[in-house]
Amino acid sequence: MTSSPPIKRRNATKTRARILAAAQACFARSGYSRSGIREIAALADVSSPMLLRYFGSKAGLFEAALTDAVRIDELLQVDRTQFGAHLAKLFTDAALDLTPPAMIALSTGDDEASEITRRVAEEQLVRPLAAWLGTPDGRVRAVEIFMLSTSFVLYTRQLPLLPASGPSRRKLAAWLSETVQAIVDAR
Repeated sequence: MTSSPPIKRRNATKTRARILAAAQACFARSGYSRSGIREIAALADVSSPMLLRYFGSKAGLFEAALTDAVRIDELLQVDRTQFGAHLAKLFTDAALDLTPPAMIALSTGDDEASEITRRVAEEQLVRPLAAWLGTPDGRVRAVEIFMLSTSFVLYTRQLPLLPASGPSRRKLAAWLSETVQAIVDAR
């Protein structure tokens, strides 16, 4: 009697996390329309059918990847008087992977991805930030911070218009810190 090889069990949680990380990397690098299911599956070391079993479609994968990448709850734990400085420090930390702004910026060229991004941004970023900011005009102020943050990351990471370090970058970081803090402090 020959024994069959042991059945290799897949850890669903780890597999899902690997797929999300691969999707985030692809969507942040190439955008929604230029990222393919096969490419993401290969990067995650899974088959395309398995990826689709987890997320249903490319749109489902994009939404899950963007939702997973957005971590506003941690940001809202910062002392309110230091929010602008903290945000500027995060966005200028070259070692920090800033996937969400790249995914957001690169989703605008596709109608389906753009709608997913709008919905995820509203639910996961704007609403919680607006509630944290409070009145007056919490939602408008949250959108202002979201717009500044996304464009700051876009033009310092994806399309850098200034050197990655030095006086000009420090001046830009100080501007972001002061501008965001003024929005937070508006009452």
